[in-house]
Amino acid sequence: MRRHPFVMAALGLGALFLLLHLGGGRQCVGVLSGTVVGGPWQMGLGVVYALAWFGAVLVAPVLLLAGLADAVLQSSSKVSVTSQRE
Repeated sequence: MRRHPFVMAALGLGALFLLLHLGGGRQCVGVLSGTVVGGPWQMGLGVVYALAWFGAVLVAPVLLLAGLADAVLQSSSKVSVTSQRE
């Protein structure tokens, strides 16, 4: 069975956030409050980490629910099509 694209996108967002978190991106988020500790690479890492956090917390659950709803609707439409044929 093939996974739904919404579910795969949600898992990808979660994996990206996990990789950035394990890579030390959380320490670089201070750039958002105006306290730049490192150079431009750490500033970029902080912005990317913040975007990944928002994606993992706000977008990924919506994508998971959309994938679940679509899978339920597809399975119910298959059941109704097969019951109409009988």
